[in-house]
This record gives sequence, structure tokens and C-alpha cells, in this order.
Amino acid sequence: MNLDRLFRPKTVAVYGGKWSDYVVEQCDKLGFPGELWRVHPTREGCFRSAAELPDAPDSAFLGINRALTVQEFSALRERGLGGAVVFAAGFGEETDGADWARKLDAAAGELPFIGPNCYGFANFFDRVALWPDQVTGMPVERGIAFIGQSGTISITVMEQHRSLPVGYVLTVGNQQRLTAEDLIRYCAEDERVSAIGLYLEGILDVPKFVEAVDHARTKGKPLALVKAGRSQQAQTAALTHTGALTGSDELHDALFKRLGIARCDTLSALVETLKLLHCFGPLPSNRVLVLGASGGDMAMVSDAASGFDLDFSPFPEAEHDTLRATVGERVRLRNPFDIQTATWFDYPKLREMFRLLLRCDYGITAFMVDPQDDTLADTASFDRAIDTLLEVAPQSPGHAALLSSLPESLSKTTREKCLQAGVVPLQGLAEALQALHHSANIQTVWDNWSPPKLYPPVPDEVPIRTLNEAEAKELLVKHGFLVPQGRVVAAEDAPDAAAELGFPVVVKVVVPELLHKTECGGVALNLSSRQQVAEAVSGMSGLAERFLVEEMITDGVAELLLGVSVDPQFGPTLTLGAGGIFTELLRDAVALLLPLAEKEVRCALQNLRVAALLAGWRGQPQGDIDALVETVLHLANFVEIHADRLAGCDLNPVVMRPQGKGVVVVDALVRLR
Repeated sequence: MNLDRLFRPKTVAVYGGKWSDYVVEQCDKLGFPGELWRVHPTREGCFRSAAELPDAPDSAFLGINRALTVQEFSALRERGLGGAVVFAAGFGEETDGADWARKLDAAAGELPFIGPNCYGFANFFDRVALWPDQVTGMPVERGIAFIGQSGTISITVMEQHRSLPVGYVLTVGNQQRLTAEDLIRYCAEDERVSAIGLYLEGILDVPKFVEAVDHARTKGKPLALVKAGRSQQAQTAALTHTGALTGSDELHDALFKRLGIARCDTLSALVETLKLLHCFGPLPSNRVLVLGASGGDMAMVSDAASGFDLDFSPFPEAEHDTLRATVGERVRLRNPFDIQTATWFDYPKLREMFRLLLRCDYGITAFMVDPQDDTLADTASFDRAIDTLLEVAPQSPGHAALLSSLPESLSKTTREKCLQAGVVPLQGLAEALQALHHSANIQTVWDNWSPPKLYPPVPDEVPIRTLNEAEAKELLVKHGFLVPQGRVVAAEDAPDAAAELGFPVVVKVVVPELLHKTECGGVALNLSSRQQVAEAVSGMSGLAERFLVEEMITDGVAELLLGVSVDPQFGPTLTLGAGGIFTELLRDAVALLLPLAEKEVRCALQNLRVAALLAGWRGQPQGDIDALVETVLHLANFVEIHADRLAGCDLNPVVMRPQGKGVVVVDALVRLR
């Protein structure tokens, strides 16, 4: 589908009244070089209908109600329209909108359109804005593309006072025809686009989204986004706003991490991340140098960076003597680097210091400074120090940034000077550090590219069978899992089975319908005699006729949960976390997408709070981490083999034994369609 006529039109038809007046004004403001035709049934100087237009328009803004939108879209399609912006609401996001959505599809035929319920687009590359509001950006030759599911948030990005060059602002509304995935692909193909930013409330087609992001990666276009839906309130607001289902936030998080998409919590962090990506693309490494003339600033940097994957490596030993000559004997050579004030005013030495630091192979070198307001104070000393950096940076091999702790400290003049010199102006310490973290991580993911493979969930109408625990374990053993030795027996045979296995033992009822046997008295642990086994079975006689007698695993270092859930969007996915009876209480788990590699499993384990237990806590033995990793990979393989019929799986607890003794699945629930 060719979208150039829609987004890079030479002729535009604008339908509607007051809202559409803005569209005409913004096109005039940007200096749109093409032809613009107003369509209104009663206004003077306007065409009355599509039939009166002098030619088929490339693009149309339909700022009219839903009934007229359907009517006029159909007429424009017959004239040879290239594409449209559907401004009207009242389609998929409304309770009575499904029929209108079908009518809209029929009217459009195969034509591309954005919306309905969307604000349109602004194209600052080609000076055209089908946008029913004020446009505050300026024409650019190169810039980021922003794709938004909110008109207001798109306006905010457009109006930011952070000197982020914006080339496209594209809103999607309900995504009835063109989705965010389509627009990612389109923007990735445009050589003028440096990076792609998104505000999303929901992803309609996750496999299509993965393919679009992969395509953008091949074109060297990194992505950063804000995704709504972390809270229940946000999920409700998104559903009301555009009819979007936000989906599982944990799975979206896992998806974005796997694809190297920078997920930002705030628009300010998003803008700073996009600005950094615009200037340099993904950083070559997470090795960062921050310097400034304040010990307090450097202490703040150290504290604020503790939550990010940033490496403040020391200076290369080979550069120490040269560096010492520029900063003096009293300055400590450490990173973050407090240069104090003597070098600040010795501009030849300051210039040499910048030149030296920018060749030290850091992913980026950031000069931290918060100039005073130039309307209230003399900023000459700040300006000269900044200008010294800007003189050196273009001739240096390393990336350079000017970093302010407060966003408002860098004036527009300073920001624009930085951009012209190839130095990125980063505003706000927290946002800047998040941007650095994301940018380096994107490169790491690209270097180790392994996109997720998503299996379609089995249709709900296929009935589910829950295996009893013995059946589940028998199936798991065939896939390489270790389970306790056990027997399924009648009540009268349980004491003999226990004696054959050796005490202590565990006795459980064999009833697939009981998903949580512990809560209903269906489990007896640590039984050390025939009499105790007989008494336990007698106490459970009302729950089941057959019982699972197993050896008791007594040397566990930690209990974990390995689970498989089948999500409507993502299909089967894995959960790895703290297990046992405190699973719900601790809520210490991570979501994992298939396929899995050993490195990903080890990284996930390190991110769990129970990681300290696995490594040996307070003198306890270290767990068999290698065996745990192998068990997780067994589960991933199990899921891939049975993806066409797996409805869920819960291995809890999985007992990690001391190093060299393996990992045992103590309880298992498997549901198959």
C-alpha cells in the first residue's frame, strides 16, 4: 500500500467547518507548496462536493460527522483519492459504532486512512499539516517521526521546548485501517527520519508489530515509546478513549525489552531519548563519562544512575599523566569527574581536556552544567566553557553531550548551538540518564538480535483437559524434567509404597479438579513412618480415592515457580519467579517470550529478588543454577512442541537443590486442549 499520496500530498481536499479552518491555516503557515481545495455545502468560495473538485486529491481531511464521512469518502474514492484523515468519532470506540465502522470500511474500499477519531498528521519535511489545531513545529530536513494514539499527547510532543527536531507527527486514533505498525514501516523507509517515537494505548497485532520493528531495525531506525496501561485506571481510560485494550503490561514490557524498544515512563524522558537517538543513533556502548565543575553535581549523577545499566568506567591508565597536566594535582581522576573550577577558566587547558576525554572510547562524554538565566545574570563564563566543548567536539572521535540537571537550564540558543556542532543537549538529569541507558541497550539488543516467536493461542471453543499431577509429571519427564520418585496407589497401599520409596515422603490426593491442594487439605508433608502415612491418607479420604506418594525433597535451597500462560495477544509465554506457598505474596516474577536462550534465562534470574537465595544466602549452600537454567530451557522447548494444544502450565514449587544436585519439579499442573 503506497502511503505517499496520503502523507506527502501535492493536492489536498479539506472537508468541514471550524475545525477544518485550522487545517487550511496550518498548511499556509508551513508554506504548503501544493494545491488545497475547501469543500463545504454552503460556504462561499468552497466546492460543494467531491464531484466539483478539479481533480482527484492525493489526500483529504474529513472533518465532518460520521454519516457524511462515509458518504463523502465513497465519492472521493470513485474520483481517485489517494488516502484520508478521518477526524470524526463514533465508530469502534462507541457502543453503537460497530455498524458505522463497517460502513466506513466499505466506503474506503482499499484506500489507506488514519482514524477514525484521530487528529490527523503534520509533515514538517514537506510542509503540509492535515491537523485541526495549531501546529508549532518548523520545517526540517531531518528529524524524528512521532506516531501517537492521542492527539493531545502528539501536540505536547510537537510543542516541546527541548529542541527535538520533529519531521512527522502521525496520529492513528482507532487504527481501523492504518495501524501503528503500518506507520512504523512507512517512517522507517523515509531516509529523512532519524528515529521513531510512539505513544500507544494498545497493539492490535503483536506479530505484525514485531515485523515492523524488525524492519525499522534493518533500516537503522531505533524506536522509543510511552505505552499506557501500567495501572488499572490507565487501562480503563484507554478503553474509553480509543477502544484500545492495553493488554498485559508485563508481557508488553518483555516484548519491548526483547525488541530493543526504549520504554519511557514520561514524555520528557521520551523526548530526551529521541533527541539522543536523533543525534547519534544507538550508543556503541554503555560506558559513560560525566564531568562538571561541581562535586555536588557529580554525587547526584552517581546516585541517580544507580538504577540504570550504565558503566562509569575509570579513565584509561595511559591518559592519566596527560589528563593530570590539564586539571592539576588536586583534582581526583575518577568518573563522574569533578574538574573543580581552575580548569574552567583556563580555556587552553579546558580545550585540551575535552579533546583528551573525547578520545577515551566512552559511549558518550557529557559535560554537566546549569547556566544561569541570561536575562538575570552574566552568563559569559558558562557560554565560553560551553563554546569550548562545541569547538572541540566536531573534530573528536567520541560522542559529546551537554547535560543540565534542570530541564529549563539550557536556553534555546544554547540547545541550537549544540545541535549545530553535533553535540546533543540533554535536559534534566533523570531523563538524560534514562536516555543514555536506553540508547546503549538498543545497540546491545541489535547486536544480539533474537526477535520473539509468537504462537497463536488455541481457540477457546476447543475443550480443555487438566492432567492430574501424576500424568503431568509423566509428560514432563519425557521432556527432560526431574521429578520426585513416586507411586499412584489406593489408600490401603499407600504405607507400603512409602516404605518402598524410603522416608520421609509426601502424600497428595490425585484429583485434577483441585488446583490448590494445600488449601483444601490435600497434601501431607514430611511423613516419616507407615503410621503417619496411613493417618494422612485417612484424613484425605473424602477428597480422593487414589493418592500420589512421593519422596520428600529435603535439601532445597530455594523454591521457584515456572509457569506458562496463554495470552490472547501473545500466545504462550513463560513466567519465572519465586515459588512455593508465598508466590502471590512475594510477586517476584518476570515474563519471558519464546524462543529462549541461556543468556536470557541467566539475566532473568539475576533480576529476581530471590537471586540472593540462589547464590547462597547467609552461609546457605549455593543452588544448582546451571540445572535451573536447563530446566527453564526444557520448559521453553516443551511449550514450543505443544504450543498447538497447550492451555496453561504451572510448575510450583520447583525446588532448587545444592549445586550439582539438580532441580526437581515437586508439583505440576498442565492443561491441554
